[in-house]
Amino acid sequence: MPHAILRGGTSIADLWENFEPHKELSGSDVLQLEAAFLRKDRSQMLVLALAIENGVTQRFFIVVGMKGQKISIRCQHHQAFEKTSGVQALVAQVVKTLVAAGAVVQKTNLLGLDAEN
Repeated sequence: MPHAILRGGTSIADLWENFEPHKELSGSDVLQLEAAFLRKDRSQMLVLALAIENGVTQRFFIVVGMKGQKISIRCQHHQAFEKTSGVQALVAQVVKTLVAAGAVVQKTNLLGLDAEN
């Protein structure tokens, strides 16, 4: 399951307030972060994502949640989907948004993102 654990940076509420849709096109493939939803207690955000790769459409949620002082980013467990390179790229895009706001990656299995040692 693609995921990352971060510390520091911005709050989930700030991330939600500054959310902007993201779209990448490559031939017939589409990767898109469409919308963000904040839980009432502001401890969790869901990002609606769309990945169309090789003619296969997958719509899923990326969960951004607080775990103590750390922020966890992962795909929602209750959905059946293929963990394709596009799905991983969309999770990584959410991580990069947090890193740009000052967060530091502590642990990840996403390619192209380095965790601090």
